[in-house]
Amino acid sequence: MSVFKGLDTVLLRVHDIERSREWYRDCLDFPDPYFDPEERLAVFDPGGTTSITLWELKTGEPPVSREHARTFPIFSVVDARATWTELRDRGVAVGPVVESGGVTYFTFEDPDGNLLEACQVH
Repeated sequence: MSVFKGLDTVLLRVHDIERSREWYRDCLDFPDPYFDPEERLAVFDPGGTTSITLWELKTGEPPVSREHARTFPIFSVVDARATWTELRDRGVAVGPVVESGGVTYFTFEDPDGNLLEACQVH
C-alpha cells in the first residue's frame, strides 16, 4: 500500500506574490486563493484534487533560470513524520522534517535527482 494519498500541490516560485496572485485570479479565473502573508504564498484551488501554490522568492534569493526551473510535485500524506521514517527505512535519502504555517513536510529526491516533497496539512 502506498504511503501517499495523492498529489497535493504543484509549487511555483514567483518574484511578486501580489502581481502573480492577481494574474492567476484574473487571467486564469481561479477563485481567490488561501494567502499566507508571513510566508508570502498563495494556494489556488483550480478544481480537482491538486492545488497550485505560488511562493514568493525572498529578498536576495536568486531566481531559478528557465532551463533549470525547479517545479516539483508535493505529495499529500496523512502523517509526515511516519512517512519520513518509512521512506528512510526503504533507503530513501530524506531531508529534515519542517513544520511551518500549518503544514509539516520534508523533501527527498528520486534516483535522477528530481526533487519531491511529502506534505501533511494540519
